[in-house]
Amino acid sequence: MAAKGRIDLKELKKRAAEGAIETVIVCGIDMQGRLYGKRVTASFFLESADGSTNTCACNFGWDMDLILIPGLEFTGWHTGYQDMKAAPDFSTLRIYPWFDKTAIVICDSTYEDGSLVEIAPRTMLRRQHEAAEKMGFTPFMASELEFFLFKDSIDSAREKDYRDVEPFSKYYSDYSVFRGSMDEWLIGAMRNNLNELGLEVESSKAEWGRGQVELAIKYSTALEAGDRHMLLKQGIKEIAALNGVMATFMAKHKTDDSGSGMHIHVSLWDKAAKKNMFWNPKKEHNMSDTMRHFLGGMMRLAPDMQYFYAPLINSYKRYVPESFAPWNVGWGGDNRTVTFRYCGHGNGFRIENRVPGSDACGPLALAACLGSGLYGVKHKLEPVGPFITGDSYKEKSLPPLARTLSEAARNLNASKPAREIFGDGVIDHYVKIAQWEVDRFNEYVTDWERRRYFEMA
Repeated sequence: MAAKGRIDLKELKKRAAEGAIETVIVCGIDMQGRLYGKRVTASFFLESADGSTNTCACNFGWDMDLILIPGLEFTGWHTGYQDMKAAPDFSTLRIYPWFDKTAIVICDSTYEDGSLVEIAPRTMLRRQHEAAEKMGFTPFMASELEFFLFKDSIDSAREKDYRDVEPFSKYYSDYSVFRGSMDEWLIGAMRNNLNELGLEVESSKAEWGRGQVELAIKYSTALEAGDRHMLLKQGIKEIAALNGVMATFMAKHKTDDSGSGMHIHVSLWDKAAKKNMFWNPKKEHNMSDTMRHFLGGMMRLAPDMQYFYAPLINSYKRYVPESFAPWNVGWGGDNRTVTFRYCGHGNGFRIENRVPGSDACGPLALAACLGSGLYGVKHKLEPVGPFITGDSYKEKSLPPLARTLSEAARNLNASKPAREIFGDGVIDHYVKIAQWEVDRFNEYVTDWERRRYFEMA
């Protein structure tokens, strides 16, 4: 029996014949963590040999504003901006609840011959999932997402140039049931629709910031977790927009408000015995050697992989001391000041990676997290620094995280482990993407500069 929200091709054919499904969204995942693709008629989707659709390779060759990025080996004017394919992974086929008579399928990005595009986020996560399985592990992951809701529509926010937009709440409301009740007309619709999609929502809550919300979904295997993350983010934005309001996943949308994180929870299970390989009550902190080495890999490679956790200029505004966002590379138990903490008990024992912001491309962040941890297991790396029970922000001896996108790009470019994990071609591509973003920002005159210098300079 198919999991909730899922259908197979046989069921799709049946529903299409009955007129219950008319449209299929065929979509891949781009570098910015957005779904790209086409809406096709159900009849056309079912008539095609493999359900795939051609898309332009520019989906991995332009920036957030669809400005074409020069100097990329994968695509450009030198390749004629060639085709690639969005090839459906039929195990992801689902009913799309908030659009009538619609299904959606997540695709792998492939070349014309069917081989995977190496730089595609889903490919990168798939490869790390497969690497874990070759080592005898089943990787389980989940992403906790924070975001802000505004009473403005997308159009009205744009007309305001995104200034003075009105948040759902004008006061801090972390854990407030009352605030959650006031917003339940929308958050409840999100939870219910996302559950109908099969994402297994665990909880929602009012977060610290004005109009901020946290929504958590159940853990799953790594590749599935990447798909769930994409559908969760897409669903939140779409359901908000369909109700005339707006959600943002900016890491830091306002200087004097809190940032939004994407906390990754991860554990490795024995593939055969179906047992959590992180838990060992006979070891210090109940951490098995596998868990300790996985944590060591994530910690030691956090500065190297930070671009994948924080891919935008704005991402680095979130890293502020005493803000519950990470500042340095430290670890501990039940301690929200550290960058990496462990949670749970027994088969629920896991590591929480608090580096990524909610603006990260989910599959890229998950791939970086999993790849770093597996690297630690292979090389038996130890955690960095002492176990911290107090205020991690005051620990001066801990390695710092990058403070800017430019620094993170340099770290990624120079990282031999990152190149070993993902390959030179992948790293070179994303370093160029990062540098393009830095160069565009450095050319732009900001409001901050005008306010500071216009009169006084």
